[in-house]
Amino acid sequence: MTYERSYDYLQAQLLTHLDGDQIATVHRAYLIAEKAHAYQLRDEGTPYILHPLRVAVSLVDELAIYSPTLLCSALLHDVIEDSPTTREEIAALFGEDVARVVWLLTKFEDVSLADYLAAIEAAPETGAPIVKLCDRLDNLRFLGNSSRAEKRDRYIRTTETYYLPMAKRINRYLYDELLRSLEGVRNQLN
Repeated sequence: MTYERSYDYLQAQLLTHLDGDQIATVHRAYLIAEKAHAYQLRDEGTPYILHPLRVAVSLVDELAIYSPTLLCSALLHDVIEDSPTTREEIAALFGEDVARVVWLLTKFEDVSLADYLAAIEAAPETGAPIVKLCDRLDNLRFLGNSSRAEKRDRYIRTTETYYLPMAKRINRYLYDELLRSLEGVRNQLN
């Protein structure tokens, strides 16, 4: 499977599932995320926007989830952390449902990872747990490209401790993919 996708690829996947207004909303979310992450690079040296885009593509390609709310949330999931964009601005542009999911997915430094993930998992009706697991899956798929050993070790450890149990409770496919990706990272690093 190819994980480097463009927005045009995502849009083409949506054409038979969403109406024009819904596609326009998803595109607007992409443009806001692209602007928010304009000067950021991932550890592997790629433009940061590829990460939220891949998370959205995972929802569509791997889980057949075409919810505009979840697609917008996937695209915007790091915007509050990485830019001056506020929850209120997201609510004004995309509605309270998207703002709630993005807010749930925003990790604040004064909140432990366990509490952060518990809050996400406690809101299954929002779809936030699925988006968060797709986010972690994308991070794992590219973790072997990171030159930061401490980060690789931390991601492996937190995936085993927190994300795998969460995925096992929520979505068997994502659980299996997280396991497969962990094994791939370990093999790549050995």
